[in-house]
Amino acid sequence: MSSTKVGFRLAACLLNISEARKKKILEPLTKAALITESGQKHSQATVLNILFDYDYHRSVIIIAATIDMLGATVIAACAEALQPIDMAIQEGIHPCLGAVDLVPI
Repeated sequence: MSSTKVGFRLAACLLNISEARKKKILEPLTKAALITESGQKHSQATVLNILFDYDYHRSVIIIAATIDMLGATVIAACAEALQPIDMAIQEGIHPCLGAVDLVPI
């Protein structure tokens, strides 16, 4: 017998950031996705992986969370990326639109 009750539903975001060479910039981004505004760790969110491409000067941060929480975790990571990434000096062979380049969910 199958249940019609909706259970624990997850979604993921492959957040593309225009930085791959400075870990001191990337670490706060991943932490921002995992910590609430009150400083508590999100219990239903995680960073699954971080992929770095030094030639493209781009990173992909794979964030997974409950459907209800994913938006807040991704926005927190994006907000953290905007100040430290200077697009005037960003160099890489991949064309980019900004510090946060692509947000596929």
